[in-house]
Amino acid sequence: MRRLLAGFLLACSSNPDPPAANAPDTGVPQIAAPAPDVLSYPVDQPGPFKVGHRVKELTYTAAGQPSRTISIEYWYPSLDAEGEGAKYLGLFSDPESFEGASLAAPADGKSYPVHVYSHGSSGFPATSFRMARYFASHGWIYVAPTHLGNTLGSPEGKDRPFALFYQRSFDVSAALDSLAAEFNGRARADRVVMSGHSFGAYTTWATMGAKFDVDAIKAKCDAGQWTVPCKPEELTLLAKGVADPRVIAGIPMAGGNQDMFNDYDAPKKPVLLMSGSDDVSGKPIFDKVTTLDLVWLEFTGGCHQLFAMGGCAKFDEKLGWSLTNTHALAFARRLLLGDKSARTTAIVKGAEALSDKIVYQHKGVYTEP
Repeated sequence: MRRLLAGFLLACSSNPDPPAANAPDTGVPQIAAPAPDVLSYPVDQPGPFKVGHRVKELTYTAAGQPSRTISIEYWYPSLDAEGEGAKYLGLFSDPESFEGASLAAPADGKSYPVHVYSHGSSGFPATSFRMARYFASHGWIYVAPTHLGNTLGSPEGKDRPFALFYQRSFDVSAALDSLAAEFNGRARADRVVMSGHSFGAYTTWATMGAKFDVDAIKAKCDAGQWTVPCKPEELTLLAKGVADPRVIAGIPMAGGNQDMFNDYDAPKKPVLLMSGSDDVSGKPIFDKVTTLDLVWLEFTGGCHQLFAMGGCAKFDEKLGWSLTNTHALAFARRLLLGDKSARTTAIVKGAEALSDKIVYQHKGVYTEP
């Protein structure tokens, strides 16, 4: 059941529908229109589209909570051959994503598949911009909300508000709601793949429908785990869950807050869990799962930022981004687009090892597209 009671875009003019043909007359040099079959693009290489980026503000109300205004970032396919590079937080430059670029028509002439992302604690939507750019280059819309109160420069530790444990999932749902207006009904937001890094991995599990351990959470609240005491209605909210049924598969990376959940099998949805051996291990979650279709990739020597900004001492960052993006796209294409090709299937099922630095494990029965 949709829990967002109201939502409206701020500082956002309506976006025109993409043209019927992939050749918008914008005055900007254009690349040739890629082949309409997005499954023909090699999964282990960037796709044929150029990438556009834009940011909008959204105010929404969810589950009887006060209204909340967040910014949302979008990466999307474009045919613009050139443009001004995006700059995230005014600090990080991305010359390969063009700010405000024109939107290419959907490759299939109908709509765009969607990937939604949740950033980590003290992070920001573009922490995994290389994955965003990778998906957009393959004809996807990649959307990422800013988790207000938990971004770069926000308080950490005990000062982190308890409300974030449900607000983050509400932010994700609000971002998905925004797609209808932002892309004129051409984003397939009814069935999406979700990923998250660090605290965003927790958000991925929560939004997929993992069951909260409310008794354990209440005990932490009573012990003063958070500076702002938990309210009974907040615990009731968690007991009901914050799942969004539009998320049909998850990619939690480098985290999970496993002490918040007592049932990881509850979502009954396929999961690609990625972790680094020099960081938070995925083993505690892997061990708790009994029936879920769960693939766990452990990157030997991988650190926390292998799946985001990079900079691991023991793992080449370009290799890390390439492996992460390839596995994520293969997983997403198989489940969302019905990619049954031999290559994609082999990658998802571990029959083809892309690197000897990845340890592959699986539980449950593979979900067939």
